[in-house]
Amino acid sequence: MPNFFRELLQPEDPPDLLVFGFQELVDLENKKITAKSFFKKKKSKEANEQEHMSHQYRAWRDHLIRVLDEFCPRQNYTLLHTANLVGLFTCIFVKSSERTKIRDVSAAEIKLGFSGRVGNKGALVVRFLIDDSSLCFINCHLAAGQSQTQHRNNDAASIMEAAPLPRNRSPKDCTNFFVGGGDGSMILDHEICILNGDLNYRIDSMTRDSVVSAVKQGNLTKLLERDQLLLSRKRNPGLRLRAFNEAPITFAPTYKYDVGTDTYDTSEKKRSPAWCDRLLYRGLGKIKQTEYRRHDCVKVSDHRPVSGRFKLRVKTINTKLQTAVSDKVEVEFEAVKRRIAGDIK
Repeated sequence: MPNFFRELLQPEDPPDLLVFGFQELVDLENKKITAKSFFKKKKSKEANEQEHMSHQYRAWRDHLIRVLDEFCPRQNYTLLHTANLVGLFTCIFVKSSERTKIRDVSAAEIKLGFSGRVGNKGALVVRFLIDDSSLCFINCHLAAGQSQTQHRNNDAASIMEAAPLPRNRSPKDCTNFFVGGGDGSMILDHEICILNGDLNYRIDSMTRDSVVSAVKQGNLTKLLERDQLLLSRKRNPGLRLRAFNEAPITFAPTYKYDVGTDTYDTSEKKRSPAWCDRLLYRGLGKIKQTEYRRHDCVKVSDHRPVSGRFKLRVKTINTKLQTAVSDKVEVEFEAVKRRIAGDIK
């Protein structure tokens, strides 16, 4: 783990903003949600599980704080926000020197399991303004299964079409901070969006052995041509994830490994390798991805962690100048209207 955090944090060039997005911090295989367990779970047992889960999230939060102190001792990071939903966990840090530039932090959860009643699948959404630009971070876990591409696409649509965040009712603020005529209640209203998670998209039309062989040969192109997410982007004009970009994938599939090894799944199920873990972004002219990688030094999970680094361009509005220009434009527009009215007469 130390090597992972050293690779991730890059102490020689530490980022201003750090966003950690985890999935399956709770073992969903051992806590499968069935219709019976959902409707008949005993309250005392549920309370005990909730307390156990809360302890896990606090432990991760505290661990991340210690890691930042250890690997970036010259930087002072402030915990901006944490959120959790069953196995999902989001933890955001910002350099203390930048904290005063951030305001209006809001968060929401979107549950997708059992028609929106359970959070075993879903998303955590966090948004805030930095200077006068709106940022939105989405940590999600979509439907699993080799044949569930459409289910995953529908999950993504449900997340994008939800309006879980507080609405901004000021027309001027909406114009200043959001895009597409949005009021900040929806994800795509924000100027810069970064989406991460276990999207669970698989590789189509190949046997497990063929996929493993292609990985060993370094023939990623062959596999990427069959990646369900990339195929959906090409074939499905209505795919809501087409609103996002993804940097070229240059690393091997990140799922599914025998825990503690570099060997793809040899269990009875023998899952075929896939790029389940993805990082997407949106913000034309405002965001540039400089790194997209997997981390092989972490083997405590059946997934390999994925990370990215981004350069963001945020804006600062000079309100006095904006008001003066607005007043000038309004006067000129009124003059044009009077001239047109005179010409008509």
